[in-house]
Amino acid sequence: MQTRLDPDRAAPGGFTRLELLVVLLMLALLTLVARPVRGAGGSVKTAVCMENLRRLTAAWLLYAQDNNGRMAGNYSGMFVPAPGAAERPWATGWLDWTSASDNTNTVYLTDPRYAVLTTYTGRDASLYPCPGDGYVSTQQLSRGWLRRVRSYAMNCYVGEGNAANGPIDASYPIVTKLTGFGSLPPQNTFVFTEEHPDSINDPMLYTSMSAWQWIDLPAAFHEGAGSFAFADGHHEIHAWRNATTLKPVTLGTFAMVPLTPNDVDLAWVRARTAAR
Repeated sequence: MQTRLDPDRAAPGGFTRLELLVVLLMLALLTLVARPVRGAGGSVKTAVCMENLRRLTAAWLLYAQDNNGRMAGNYSGMFVPAPGAAERPWATGWLDWTSASDNTNTVYLTDPRYAVLTTYTGRDASLYPCPGDGYVSTQQLSRGWLRRVRSYAMNCYVGEGNAANGPIDASYPIVTKLTGFGSLPPQNTFVFTEEHPDSINDPMLYTSMSAWQWIDLPAAFHEGAGSFAFADGHHEIHAWRNATTLKPVTLGTFAMVPLTPNDVDLAWVRARTAAR
């Protein structure tokens, strides 16, 4: 039996259908003003990044609207859906510093079998890399590569998938429907963010909600700041404060970063990731 979004009621902190339509209308209006502006190179790159996130978030909301409020899937590891699979990931592919084909494979971002949001973005692969992310290894550069295909990852506590197979705290529920937000409302829950080039691999960003450590590290492509897109459709640029967050890109293997208790950068991300 199919369910429908009730236009008048929603779970505490969730969306009603009317609220979702208002959000989508506001995102459409922002198209008129959220264009890259002329000026310093950093400002242009930031504006393009925010436009990428605006379009990805709009696609994410539209997909949910067309699927009874259920969010696009979110899968970690080297997950690739089989032909005819029921899994509906928002993106697919494993990135590294080798010459593996996933690093330049736009099919995993433009074919609805592997990336369901692409139906709402015109199959535009240019939305997935941040213009501030131009990192490639020597091996990749020798093949003529100028960048890898994706800079963004999705919050591990948003969207159904296989997050529970990884380092996740089960006391924080994973939100899978627009009506499922609880004490952390949509305007305070991030969906997409940029991930540090050494850290990014799969399309999911794990955040430690108990131990003081970075499991996956957000990026700082915008003069020491990172961009975040939230479930209500708004976007923020957040400036990092600690050197442990501003880890230089080494073009090498990423290891979890231990932190001192109450690290302000991790605390800021935690407060926008999930709630018990």
